[in-house]
Amino acid sequence: MSKLKDFLKSQIHIICLFIVFSLCFVIIFIISDYSLDEFFLGIEIIGFLLLIYLSIQYSKFRKEESFKEKYEKLLDENKRLRSSYINEKKDLEEYFLLWTHQIKTPITVANLILNKKSDPDTKKLKEEIFYIEEYTNMAINYIKLTDRATDMDIEKVDLDRLIKTLLKKYSLIFINKKISLDYKDTKVEILTDSKLLSIMIEQIISNALKYTEEGKIRISFDKEKSTLSIMDTGIGIRDEDLVKIFDRGYSGFNGRVNHKSSGLGLFLVREISKILKLRVKVKSKLGQGSEFFIIFPANLTKL
Repeated sequence: MSKLKDFLKSQIHIICLFIVFSLCFVIIFIISDYSLDEFFLGIEIIGFLLLIYLSIQYSKFRKEESFKEKYEKLLDENKRLRSSYINEKKDLEEYFLLWTHQIKTPITVANLILNKKSDPDTKKLKEEIFYIEEYTNMAINYIKLTDRATDMDIEKVDLDRLIKTLLKKYSLIFINKKISLDYKDTKVEILTDSKLLSIMIEQIISNALKYTEEGKIRISFDKEKSTLSIMDTGIGIRDEDLVKIFDRGYSGFNGRVNHKSSGLGLFLVREISKILKLRVKVKSKLGQGSEFFIIFPANLTKL
């Protein structure tokens, strides 16, 4: 019954037009002194045609209402599923975030125990535990990056202090692998988010160490081009892999050679570069090494 009322409301203009037309018609017949029998006959014909028209329109109206009801149900179901997915995703992220934080405790304890020894096997074990901790931090960073609930903390960042903190963190790997470092102070301050930039540079340094067995790593800054360069003398990257190295989960040939590759590090680099409005480029030759470039907007470095 409610549908019929809604339909009649939607057709009120046609019904009003019929009533107005009928009134005009009867006035004309009265003024002209025509027979009212002919008037009633005309009204019956027009009324019959109106009834056919309204029947057809009512059938269409019911179909449209049925589609609307189904559409609204689908929207409600979509909202319900989306809400359920968001809640499940949040619970999963919170679980893994908690797990990655908890696993750092036994890593710290293991490091404390190993620090009491200094034989070659212990050094190698320390290096492996360092990588376990690195992957744990990478997982934490990935989870935080994919669920950015807070705004960036933009501030002046001392690039030298940031890089030296990372180099100190990776000093064990430099020493164990006997890789030399070529680095001079950049004397540059950058307006950016220090945490995100630190994660970005760390992933590139980590990769350079991971794929360099001997030789050196050079870190330099070109003030004219506002570009930070991180170069290594490692195994390099194949040409066919270069276009895919920033894809999530892609490790390429190097990942098969070095089983420590997770395929997340350079993905984080690319995602952070988008957030910080930076550009990242890479050039590499297989067997000769790689060089990554982080290009800053000039207005963020010339403070």
